[in-house]
Amino acid sequence: MTSCSQTVAGIPVVDFSNADCLKPGTSSWLSARKDVCRALEELGCFMAILPSKVPPGLQKTIFGAFDELFNFPVDTPEKPFRAGYVTSSSGQKALGIMNGKNPKETQEFTHHFWPDGNDQFRDSVDLYARVMAEIDQAVTRMVFENYGVEKYHDDHFQSTSHSLRFLKYKEPKKFEVGVGLRSHTDKNFSTILHQNHVNGLEINTENDEWVVFDPLPSSVIYIVGDGFQVWSNDRIRAPRHRVTLRENEVRCSFELLSVNKGVIQVPDELVDKEHPLIKG
Repeated sequence: MTSCSQTVAGIPVVDFSNADCLKPGTSSWLSARKDVCRALEELGCFMAILPSKVPPGLQKTIFGAFDELFNFPVDTPEKPFRAGYVTSSSGQKALGIMNGKNPKETQEFTHHFWPDGNDQFRDSVDLYARVMAEIDQAVTRMVFENYGVEKYHDDHFQSTSHSLRFLKYKEPKKFEVGVGLRSHTDKNFSTILHQNHVNGLEINTENDEWVVFDPLPSSVIYIVGDGFQVWSNDRIRAPRHRVTLRENEVRCSFELLSVNKGVIQVPDELVDKEHPLIKG
């Protein structure tokens, strides 16, 4: 199993391709837990190698549908349509499925764009959503265990919702560098992102250096959000990150965002003299 002692351009790598890494209590789980927690405390993110049940190249099915998705002749509604939402910002367009783990909503979303059906796209999205949600569940449980508060994890995850978002960036002009997304931290609990072959995502380190996420094959990046940092009472960090467009190609990505439905409570066990309660 890959350890966080291995990094790619300064970003730790955790290998979940071994099924035992996702089974609590196994030696692989305990080793991965150590790596995950170290990475989140030091950098606030890590590269995750996807489980082997995700066939290589499956993401091509999803990215291959982006042109049809984003060229769809529909006006942006005042309120999100039932299957998803449409947003835009400087250099970025997005489509989403509000409950990304629900196959019925994936079906509605797919039918909206392909009335005659697109089973390959729908099945690929369903599989990715399930796998990324499994990774999110495993990572949060690992962190809860590491801090000795695993008894709260089931309630936490039951109160977590997951949305799936598809992003397409405007192609930069030749020989120019474009801002795809300005420096920020995510306001949600966590984000798991899968990108196409066009790099651009950059993570800010504690030393105020920017490192480029250059993914290994069949990998995603797990990023801590502000909600996770609040829950941990500042033990783990939500990293600033941005998207810089340098290549004369279209950058695409899709991501699973987790949001805690209720008020985030810091466990009493995470408040002590060395870690006084951080008030927002």
